[in-house]
Amino acid sequence: MVFIPALAAPQEYCRFFAAFLARQGWGVLTFDYRSVGASKDSASDEAATLDDWARLDIPAAVNEARRRSGTRFLAVFAHSIGGQLLGQSPARGEIDAALLVAAQRGIPKLFKGRGRLRVYYAYAAFTLLIRSLGYLPVSKLTLPERCSGQALLQWIRWGRTGVFTDAQGVNVEPCYAEYRGPLTAVSVADDDYAPAPAVEALTALYANSPTRREVIEPQKYGGKAVGHFGLFHPRAPRALWTDVESWLRRLEEDARSLKP
Repeated sequence: MVFIPALAAPQEYCRFFAAFLARQGWGVLTFDYRSVGASKDSASDEAATLDDWARLDIPAAVNEARRRSGTRFLAVFAHSIGGQLLGQSPARGEIDAALLVAAQRGIPKLFKGRGRLRVYYAYAAFTLLIRSLGYLPVSKLTLPERCSGQALLQWIRWGRTGVFTDAQGVNVEPCYAEYRGPLTAVSVADDDYAPAPAVEALTALYANSPTRREVIEPQKYGGKAVGHFGLFHPRAPRALWTDVESWLRRLEEDARSLKP
């Protein structure tokens, strides 16, 4: 199991849920994209693009998981932008199944209320700051962690144009349909960073994948907020973790049934 993390989110945030999965018998690997967390390199950080994350970092993590484990079944757990990057990554042909959690498209019209305002603010303010300073400073009004300014500008372009393109502007959306393994797409009912329409819009790109859809309803787990990152919190309901782990088990069964 390889965790593909969210935007500007160090792998550390995955550790509690990853540890839970390890206790259930899963082999788990987490990693940081270049310019994020333990992969920061001041000499090259601002030049890193989302192409680097998709074409270099994710395949390297998948290959390392294969090398270490020799497993016959290798799934990815892609959170948020992780689900966007997976469909563009060569690693899509090297995995057996994918669980996408709160993986969405960033097109403003797919959001409502506060979520849409947040998207518009980020696209305008982040662009101005990066163009002016060469990077996005960490603050309560930006992001809690530094990452490549070029990667952020590419992410903003995806949202503004409504098209996934590489750093040279080439449309890469046909790549998603090349993934044919089982996929489970999960939305979170109280997540305004990844509302259901935005999740569905991304899921639709994986057009040739046998797809299941699941919704995390906070009411089912005592009414506590889950939101965009709550699944990974150490105080997340264990019943929620158990349900997500059961979706992974079902993906493993689906993957086996598809093999000749």
